[in-house]
This record gives sequence, C-alpha cells and structure tokens, in this order.
Amino acid sequence: MENTKIKIDFGDILSELEEKNLKLYFLSNRGLFLADSQNNLYQMELYRQGSYLDKLIKNEITVEFELVETSISKNIGDWEKEIWDVSDVKDFVMRQKL
Repeated sequence: MENTKIKIDFGDILSELEEKNLKLYFLSNRGLFLADSQNNLYQMELYRQGSYLDKLIKNEITVEFELVETSISKNIGDWEKEIWDVSDVKDFVMRQKL
C-alpha cells in the first residue's frame, strides 16, 4: 500500500526532498504541493495552505501533506504547474539567504 501522507520538516527541506525523492509543485491558485517519484501529488494540510515557502523554511515548520486522488491530479494541466527539484529549492534558499 502506498503512503497517503508525507511529513516534511522545512527546516531541513533540502535533505527531506533528496532523501524522500520529492519535488515541490506550485499550482496556480492552489498553493504548494509535493510530488513523489511516481508523480503522485500530495496536498499541504489545510492549516498551512497559503504559507510562503520562505516562512516555512525560516521558521522550521513541519507540515503534513496528504495524497491527492489520482482522478483529480491527472486533470491538472502542465501550464498550471511550476515544478522545483532540490537544486531549484537550493537556489531559492541561497537567493533568500535562509
């Protein structure tokens, strides 16, 4: 059975993404998501939706992401996605001096 939840410690975001083989997805008007190596999409817990990435990292927040149903995630167009891998997040951390 596949995982339906993933916890991420944004204080150690680079290691978390690398070790768990994840990518960050920014979906227009929907916020921050995660994708695993099988392209399953995980949605950020409701309490944290709308949080800014730099604040999550700076405040070392741990966030739970829940699996999005495949029928929903398959209907998200490529034009709606901005996908960041570990190197993109590393660049962001350097630019923001986090």
